[in-house]
Amino acid sequence: MPTSPVRVAGAALLALLLSAGSFSFAASDSRQTALRPLLRPGEKAPAFALSDIDGKRVSFRPEGRKPSLVVFWSAFCPLCRELTPFLNDIARRYGGSVRVVSVNLDGKRFSHAVQAFARDSGIAYPVLYDDLRGDFFIASDPYGVEKTPTAVLVDGGGTVRAVYVAEGMREMIRNFDAAVAGLKKGTSVQK
Repeated sequence: MPTSPVRVAGAALLALLLSAGSFSFAASDSRQTALRPLLRPGEKAPAFALSDIDGKRVSFRPEGRKPSLVVFWSAFCPLCRELTPFLNDIARRYGGSVRVVSVNLDGKRFSHAVQAFARDSGIAYPVLYDDLRGDFFIASDPYGVEKTPTAVLVDGGGTVRAVYVAEGMREMIRNFDAAVAGLKKGTSVQK
């Protein structure tokens, strides 16, 4: 059976995406300057409600609960894929004291790829799809996310304690025990 031009173009796009280390997301028009910068330690983390990969509505409320690690990622980002087993380990080891929530930025259009990756990777934490409201993403824009992966560590009071972007995620994984201990002391870091 001959290969359709759409399949060839799709495969070429996927190969191009997979060859990049991390992804940057930015608005394509002049309103890009209206987007907020990446959250910083000491700022309040925004709440959001998104659908998970099973279609259930999930609300993320950062205050008044246990600390949270919010991870923004793409199934087509090689670094995101590489770090997923380590995030699974964090979710399993700290599930009683830190909740891990992931926000996928690929969109519902690529839901089959996201679901397959989540299933094949045995992701042990909620996977939510970011969604557009007008020209802005419900979760990633209020957090100021421009690259994947990005992780935001939030204390139980809803205050951002640490932000890790792209390669900075490796340090977070290596030093997660210290980061969690820092939550108890109220210390913050920016990566």
